[in-house]
Amino acid sequence: MLLNDLLNELKEKFLYMQYVERVEIYKNQVVYIDIKTENLFFALDVNQQYEIFLVCRNPETQRFLSQYFQCFIDFRLKIYAKNKTLVSFLNIEYTPDIDKVIEKILKQLLAYTQNQNYLLNTLNDQVIQLNKQFKATQMNEIYLDMANTLSDKFLSIRETLIQIKEKELSLARFGDGEIRCMVTTGGCVFQKHDWKLMQELRDISRNDMGIMVCYPSLLIEDSFWNKFWLEFWAKCKFYLKHPQLGDAMITRPEAFYFYGNEIVDLWKTIWEGKKVCFITGKNSRLNAAHTIFSNITCASYIYSKNQDAYAEIDDVMKQCIEQKQVDLFLIALGPTGTVLAARLHHRGFRALDIGHLNNSYDTVFLNQMRPEQITYLASDSIPK
Repeated sequence: MLLNDLLNELKEKFLYMQYVERVEIYKNQVVYIDIKTENLFFALDVNQQYEIFLVCRNPETQRFLSQYFQCFIDFRLKIYAKNKTLVSFLNIEYTPDIDKVIEKILKQLLAYTQNQNYLLNTLNDQVIQLNKQFKATQMNEIYLDMANTLSDKFLSIRETLIQIKEKELSLARFGDGEIRCMVTTGGCVFQKHDWKLMQELRDISRNDMGIMVCYPSLLIEDSFWNKFWLEFWAKCKFYLKHPQLGDAMITRPEAFYFYGNEIVDLWKTIWEGKKVCFITGKNSRLNAAHTIFSNITCASYIYSKNQDAYAEIDDVMKQCIEQKQVDLFLIALGPTGTVLAARLHHRGFRALDIGHLNNSYDTVFLNQMRPEQITYLASDSIPK
């Protein structure tokens, strides 16, 4: 059959079929039928010997067909010749009519459009991909907004500690737990919801009280904080009224990872030669005998509850006021510690909410677990 005759025959049969884009002659060698669906763009090339080639028009089609038929399909593949199917993924019974052969090939290549399970799985994959793209866009917008909001007032880890040292400031830190307690009624791991605690945290966050208030930095490399800011940035942004904010990572492993011994030295100069009162939960992970506190003059201790310590904050505050000859309070008491540091500052004391500082040191310099992975101390190891 002449190529023009083949063209006319195939045009008459296939040009108006669903998914068929065009039927034309290419370089006087083949008649090609272009097929385009939402997922695929391919052609069937048919020559005068009735040899049929499958031609993938783009890499996406090549990958799609390879995955769907679970075998490698090249970009141009001979699939039919001499009245025989040449590939395992097609099953074409013999027929002398080339148009019927092509019809059967197209039906099998496009079978996925009638496969409900496959369509549902494909749709699910597309939804997942769109959701990922949407979240990525959201995350980028949030980080841009955070950068714009904080760029003129957010201190680095080093700058935060230098100001605490040189201005002899008290310190109140906000981590994920404090932010949850401030903007939700769900509390956090160590503290159930309390309306008064919520209000105190909000007051500390938005009112300039002469205390160093610290918030977590962007930490764009950390998946935990990516998810956290996606949920909480808009809620806590409203309360960020301070002209200046410190970096809450000053007590976390990140501080030691980024700056090494420089941060150790800065911390130690803050309490060098001072009489320190440690305030923490019973069996907490704070180790007052740690090397980072080795240059204090003496230590005393006030203990509260490991869980829901805010219920005892008034009693703890009373014990603090009764302390004699204390230069500095070092606190590790979750969200209650943040509030307690602010309360002590208002009463004329200096207090630092240091959280897991000694454990963060151990994570970096002694290759130990991160603070959250450490269990409480045994009761017989607690200083009296």
